Amino acid sequence: MEINKLKRDTVERLRRIKKDNGLTNSQIMDMLEKNNCYISEATIKKIFSENYDPGSFKYQSTIAPLADVLLDMYNDDSSSEDVSVLKALIHDKNQMISILIVKNEEIRADYEKRLSHLQKQIAMLEDHLIFREKQIDKKDEIITKLLNKVIDCPGSCTK
Repeated sequence: MEINKLKRDTVERLRRIKKDNGLTNSQIMDMLEKNNCYISEATIKKIFSENYDPGSFKYQSTIAPLADVLLDMYNDDSSSEDVSVLKALIHDKNQMISILIVKNEEIRADYEKRLSHLQKQIAMLEDHLIFREKQIDKKDEIITKLLNKVIDCPGSCTK
């Protein structure tokens, strides 16, 4: 992916600035703190380690704050590369948004399908309940009529 190459290029520039200016990790952490950013010392060590692949870092939370501090402070004139990085980042985020929109539409379609099915089941159960209530009402009427007959003729109806 193009963004990983751009991450590597940016980190390579940051490593060069650190080396050329003799900066320590503590000094870099202090600079970040002055910009109200925090990156752990372990992460900073990994970023500046020659053996560690910067492609695994999140650009916005690790590389961008370091770039803001080091590139601005040491006047690294690489704005065209920064623009390229940001364009690639925007492109990747737009692709992710498109993917999420499609997934959202699929989830919504599945939801609508399930909702429709459940509404049909509810309507069927309500119809069944109304039918049962009518049967109970008819049975109540029959029982009431039978009770009235028994009350109206207390001994003569049983003969």
